[in-house]
Order: sequence, then structure tokens, then C-alpha cells
Amino acid sequence: MNNFLNLNEIAPKKLEAILEDATKVKKATRGDAALNECYSSCLNNTITGLLFEKLSTRTRLSFEAAVLKLGGQVSNLRKDEIHLGQGETLQDTCAMFSLFLDVLVLRLYEEEKLYEFARHSKIPIINGLTNESHPCQVLTDIFTFQEIKGSITGKKVVWFGVANNVFQSFLHAAVALKFHIVFSGPAKFGPSKKMLEFIQKNNSNIFTIEPNPIVAVENADLVVTDKWVSMHDNKLSKSDLDDLGNFRVTNELISFAKADVLFMHCLPADKGQEVSLDIFEDKRCVTLKEAENRMHLQKAILRWCLGLF
Repeated sequence: MNNFLNLNEIAPKKLEAILEDATKVKKATRGDAALNECYSSCLNNTITGLLFEKLSTRTRLSFEAAVLKLGGQVSNLRKDEIHLGQGETLQDTCAMFSLFLDVLVLRLYEEEKLYEFARHSKIPIINGLTNESHPCQVLTDIFTFQEIKGSITGKKVVWFGVANNVFQSFLHAAVALKFHIVFSGPAKFGPSKKMLEFIQKNNSNIFTIEPNPIVAVENADLVVTDKWVSMHDNKLSKSDLDDLGNFRVTNELISFAKADVLFMHCLPADKGQEVSLDIFEDKRCVTLKEAENRMHLQKAILRWCLGLF
């Protein structure tokens, strides 16, 4: 049994194996009959539970589609319809989930709760997002990058705006897969103490903070940003928005990167805020491919968690 909690806890060779399996499973859906027969029933007689405290479009749809296309079934567990926190302990709830489910995908506020589930469950736990991390999204971004441009090892990734949960998972991935990551944003929204300590402990050479966005994006292979206000954040003041506006991703800004640079955003986007409206019409923008690839990458995660490769 394998848990998929955070990228820094999974050996690089295992992450590479998940990425390789995602390539195969995507190929199977694109007309390879032999592969499709292998994959389309590999989750037969399994039930994957989805327990989401936070709103979700892409994570819910992509996991549901992934499970169904692999022959499994999905049980959506609404937090207002179960006893967790309303007369039943998390430990007892985990015991019930472990009796009836084969995998559990969680989308939570507190990361500690994710690890509580992992400690008490006898089935694989998958981190669908917490306030601190979003490993499924970031491994999908890497899968998408490598599908288009080859290995991400040694490449330059530039993150603009706020060092949030997705950014932390990018730090984890940079250490594991050996690419360079640059943060460019206001100091107030820079990496947390926990993030900086992680980098210092593991490999400080793969990380740079660059306050000048034009300097930051030079020779970039991949540019990434995200909403400035996450679901668990308070609204920003006008002065904060003005400061962040200097790091808005625009076609003009990414023109200083490599000619074949890619732009990614995990969505939903506040178009016109952290990113300009026109960039979504640019050929360098691959956000829809990212969204589609969530399903393929998560098929591989499910298969890995269940020991199918």
C-alpha cells in the first residue's frame, strides 16, 4: 500500500515511474488497443472515496473520470452527510472507510488532518490538496512539460506572485527531479520559513529569489502562476494588489523568456489579475492540456497506490 501525500516523501525513482505510467495510460486512451485493454479494467471491483472539504472542479472531475475509465467506482463522501466531527472521531471514521473503500482522495484545509487520515487508515490516502500542498497538480504540470519538451531536469521554472501551496509542491518536485525554480513576487508573499528551511536542508542550489520579474523570467523554460487569494485566504488590500500587479504574467513579460517557453496555471484564474486576459489565447499557454492531464496522471497515481506497477 502506497500513500500519495507529498512529493518530498516519495523517492524520485517512484515519481519517475508514476510519470512513465501516466504516459502509457494516456497512450492507451489515444487508440492503442492492447494498452487500453490492459488499463480499462485494472480498477475493477474497487471503490475510490472522495472526501472534499474545499470546493473543486478539476480535482473532482479528473479523479472521478480517472477511476471510471480504469473500471472502478467512485463514492462521493459529503462532509455534511457523514458523522466525522459530529459525534464520531477521525480514527473511527477511518476504520469505516477502510472497511468499505479501496482508496481515499482527500481535499482538506489542514495538512495535519491529511496525516491523521494516513496514520489511522488501512487503505491508500491521496492528497488532493491542502492549505500547504497540491502534489497531484504539480506532478501533472511536470508530466505536461515533459510531454511537450522532454525531461524537466536542469530546466528553469519561474513562479510569479504568491508562494502558496502549489508553489511548495513545486519546491518538493524541484529537489526530487533536479530542476531550478525561481520565485518572483513581493517579499510579503515570499516563501514561508518552512519552505526556506526545506530548501536549505535539501538543495539550496536549485532555488533563487529574484525581485525583478524581467530578470527572473530570462531564459525560463516554464512560467507558472496561481490565484493571489486562495480559498483559505483573506481578501487583499489595494496596496497588496498593487504590489502583486508588478508580477502579473503577461505576453510582454514572457517575451523575455525563451522563445519556446510554456505558461501554466492550475486554474481557476482571476483573468486580468495574476495573469493577463490575452495570454490564454497564446500558443505558449497550455492550461487546458494541464487540466486534461490531471486525469491521466491521477490514473497513474491510483495504480501506484494500489500496487499495480
